[in-house]
Amino acid sequence: MTPFWLTVAALVAPAVPAEAPSLDAWRGSWAGEGQAFGKPATATLEIAAGEGGATELAYSLSIAGAPSVSYSAKADYAFDAKGRLRGKWSDSHGRTRPVSGGVEGATWWTTWGSADVEIGRSTYVLENGETLTVSDSILQPDGSWRVFAMLRYRRTKG
Repeated sequence: MTPFWLTVAALVAPAVPAEAPSLDAWRGSWAGEGQAFGKPATATLEIAAGEGGATELAYSLSIAGAPSVSYSAKADYAFDAKGRLRGKWSDSHGRTRPVSGGVEGATWWTTWGSADVEIGRSTYVLENGETLTVSDSILQPDGSWRVFAMLRYRRTKG
């Protein structure tokens, strides 16, 4: 029989802390192809360690057609003490948007923007560490999400 004090000690012992969330698995250089706004598109992602444990992302998108479209953005992400992802996204059109999100398994998601302009969602699904599928959506008035871009990336470095 287990002594009473040992049972109590086991019940009040501090839990093993959960591993802190991280974007390390997504870090590297990526090149992708897919669709953006219904047209063929190519893009690159550079995801790297930033200051103080943050993650930095640099994004460049080219959309084929007439006229062709080029778009770029930079983002900074960091996890707070509760494991929530926070950051900001600044793009080549001069817009800066707040970002929140998280990680679960091989999926990293962000929600960005604000209700007075637009609210968007991006998901980054890592497959086998070498393939990344990124989907970008906009919140519609009826509460549904409309996908406006989906690209599949291959890791080129890192």
